[in-house]
Amino acid sequence: MPNEIKNTLTAVSFMILASLLIAGTTILAKILGTDKLGPPLNALQISNARFFFAFILIFIFFVITKSKIIRPSYKVHLGRSVCGWVGISILFGASSVIPVTDATAIIFTNPIFTMLLAIPLLGEKIKPLKWIAVIITFVGALILIRPESNFTNIQLIIIVLILGAFALGLESVFIKMLTLKENPKQILLINNSIGLLISSIPVYFIWITPTKFQILAMLGIGALMLCAQACFIQALRRSKAHFAVPYFYSTLIFVAIYDFFIFKIIPDNISFIGASLIIIGGISIYLSEIIKKPNTM
Repeated sequence: MPNEIKNTLTAVSFMILASLLIAGTTILAKILGTDKLGPPLNALQISNARFFFAFILIFIFFVITKSKIIRPSYKVHLGRSVCGWVGISILFGASSVIPVTDATAIIFTNPIFTMLLAIPLLGEKIKPLKWIAVIITFVGALILIRPESNFTNIQLIIIVLILGAFALGLESVFIKMLTLKENPKQILLINNSIGLLISSIPVYFIWITPTKFQILAMLGIGALMLCAQACFIQALRRSKAHFAVPYFYSTLIFVAIYDFFIFKIIPDNISFIGASLIIIGGISIYLSEIIKKPNTM
């Protein structure tokens, strides 16, 4: 197998694994935002816990491996951390107000923003076929939103989720910038350090003492998010941002699966249609990347 195809396939695998893990954090955040494990926690406190436990884990790993911080781009790190905190906090908060699949579907329009921002910020060129493929995945996400009769009552939440999608799209561009110059361990340590500092400020005003089970769930969010970040970085190191990020749409599929096994929510026909379009779009993006134009004589 040619190295280019192998790297592409590896990038796709890492992105899908990141999606699997992110879906797990979203479900845990939904549980923490309800009274299943104790008093409902604010999304900002959940987001802070995610950074806290992720920081502890990556710091221990950083020390054990005797790693060093080498020439970090703190401005890019700060931008990435702020965007990530905003996007994830919005997702966690909305998941406890509207169905988690709907919230995830709306905010996961972020690959569209990644593609748009990658053009001026990263100088990436996007083939027409990729635009068509990403539009297909975007339509699949819109179908999964499946607006109901009370949809107009949550327009503000939708607007906020779209802002969160933009933030996550910009974060992906920042991550790509960092992967070009810094190693993954350094990126993870600095990101979670800055994220912990930023997210700790509002927690002072909304703190609720969590139960033992809630602490375990928070630890789970931190660990899963850290692993997801590592997979996300590895994916971007091996491919262009506009190619790898659309595979993050598979998170919607994993969220639906978790919903079924944990909350006994059976996916309906709309879910199957939306998920199918996402898969078709993802495969189309992959094929457009590995298929070469035939040599002309």
